[in-house]
Amino acid sequence: MTTIANSGFTQSQLDQINGTSSSSSTQANLTSAEEIQNRFLKLLTTQIQAQDPLNPMDNSQMTSQMSQISMVSGLEKLNATLQSMMDSQASSQSMAATNVLGKKVLAAGNDINLQQSSAAGMLKLAGPADKISVDITDSSGNIVRSLSLPAAGSAGMVSYTWDGKDKNGNLLADGSYSVNVTASSSGTAVTATPLQGYLVSAVAFDTGKPQLLLSSGQRVSMSDVQLITE
Repeated sequence: MTTIANSGFTQSQLDQINGTSSSSSTQANLTSAEEIQNRFLKLLTTQIQAQDPLNPMDNSQMTSQMSQISMVSGLEKLNATLQSMMDSQASSQSMAATNVLGKKVLAAGNDINLQQSSAAGMLKLAGPADKISVDITDSSGNIVRSLSLPAAGSAGMVSYTWDGKDKNGNLLADGSYSVNVTASSSGTAVTATPLQGYLVSAVAFDTGKPQLLLSSGQRVSMSDVQLITE
């Protein structure tokens, strides 16, 4: 609650502005800056009409009090505007999440599916890298193949393919495998995130923000989606 300092008003008048009474233990809480402003202006008008012409009230203090009221009122309006913007953004996010239901999206994931001796994947680099490696592992965690990718001159997404063969050139069975990606630039590690395409099977709102339920079983937010492919 905003309290108005003494600027020539009587204690009774100040109590009315501040929402308190010196003769009672009951405190009336003001609900908004507008109510404070209305009371202040009403009492100010009364004070001006009744003031002694030979001893007028201090204009500088009056200006200071009015500035305080304007600041509180402005903050309330700013808060209301920000809340409206947040509500609008949340509504837009919910609509965007619903629109991708049933579509395929590109999101973080270290799985890769080998079908008909062919598989494709992507990774996201946080910066340029002169060395990029992709290790493919089976369900037991054994590395069955290591891929060396061309250098990347800038941050961004890099795609790669796998012919389904192990490090000895033997064709492996179709199925699900995992990948581990690493990257470096002049010996310094560069963050590399494996990406994979998933079908959006549902949209959940139980956390207060929309989350996509992917065919892999994981949950991701809209900000985690790198690409909507179809």
